Amino acid sequence: MAARRTLAECTVGLGVTGSIAAYKSAAIVRLLTKSGIRVPVIMTRAATRLISPDTLATLSGLPVATEIFPPRSGSSPEMAHLETGQSVDLMLVAPATANIIGKVAAGIADDLLSTAIMACNQPVLFAPAMNERMWTNPIVQRNVATLQERGYQFVGPEEGELACREAGTGRMVAPETAVDRALQILLSRLEGLRILITTGPTEEPVDAVRVLANRSSGKMGVRIAEAARDRGHRVTLVAGPLHCAAPLGVERIDVTTAAEMQRVLEETEAGAEILIMAAAVADYRPAHPEQGKIRSGAQQWDLRLTRNPDILARIAPPRAERGAVTIGFALEVGEGGEERAMQKLKSKGLDMIVLNDATRPDSAFGAETTQPAFLFADGRIEHLPLLSKADAGLAVIEGAEVLHGLKSNKAAKGVGTSAKTS
Repeated sequence: MAARRTLAECTVGLGVTGSIAAYKSAAIVRLLTKSGIRVPVIMTRAATRLISPDTLATLSGLPVATEIFPPRSGSSPEMAHLETGQSVDLMLVAPATANIIGKVAAGIADDLLSTAIMACNQPVLFAPAMNERMWTNPIVQRNVATLQERGYQFVGPEEGELACREAGTGRMVAPETAVDRALQILLSRLEGLRILITTGPTEEPVDAVRVLANRSSGKMGVRIAEAARDRGHRVTLVAGPLHCAAPLGVERIDVTTAAEMQRVLEETEAGAEILIMAAAVADYRPAHPEQGKIRSGAQQWDLRLTRNPDILARIAPPRAERGAVTIGFALEVGEGGEERAMQKLKSKGLDMIVLNDATRPDSAFGAETTQPAFLFADGRIEHLPLLSKADAGLAVIEGAEVLHGLKSNKAAKGVGTSAKTS
């Protein structure tokens, strides 16, 4: 596949077969198109009896193909399967019945979907859906193994309640799971940057049931990760306990405490050209957390706190020395916020810092909007208008891309890339 910059330049062919799980294909189309991906759909004749082609055509914005010999139009009908199989960057078959798996394993191409899969020279991902007895049938397992040996990929099936009202393994994975795997396959083949993003709050244990935390939802970091993903970058998200849905198509590493986040970053940041620290890391933690539950009922309770390490102050300087981009976040309240944020940027050797005032009702924790300011190492300050967090996330990524490009150009010309600021 030729290198492409963004997911919006990619095409995923969706094959839908005659399983009751065909209804999940509507959500798959919606999730893929949300990232700008073009999604032509091919349905088997049996699939059209379970979900309307018009539904998928409406969601994808493209005609749905169902026949290998459709009514004549301007193109040759016998070439339709070749055009579909060769014009996609990934073929996702969801749901995939035992029938379509067996056909492809045996090299049988007797309808539009099977011929398109056989003609496809890009990755093919199957999301199986069938009764457990069918899935565990040695013939089906042999067919799956045959396809895997030839490079075909599978996601699921999973265990749960089946359409036949039995429980077992055979249920198709959730649409989010299928799309997550599809996006990961696409992104692994694009020439994007490696971007490491932190998000969410951290939680510091007081005892076995209580924690010190903050009101961060993690939405801003998630939107940044989604924007980076959609622009074709390979994203790793280090997330504290999120209060929002996690992004699809990115590697996610879950942490709880500031110490855990620091350890993960020290292990992973060297591989990232861009680091964006959007997490609301706790400044303090209980000095002596209890192993059990502190008994309630006392009229007074003194809790001693000790300071957490400043993760960004430890990680940013070595990154500056090797020319990697580092972006921080600053939450300030009241007058002098810009001066304090600029001092933070300079003292930690950052390339950019995103300043936010959480006391604003349109920029509060958990809100869907924000009005940030971008402060740069050269002293520039860019005030943004009120934006959705999705648009603000895109602005952060676009700024990071510019900074990376500038540093890369300096390195190519032999100019020092140390992030010393004046």
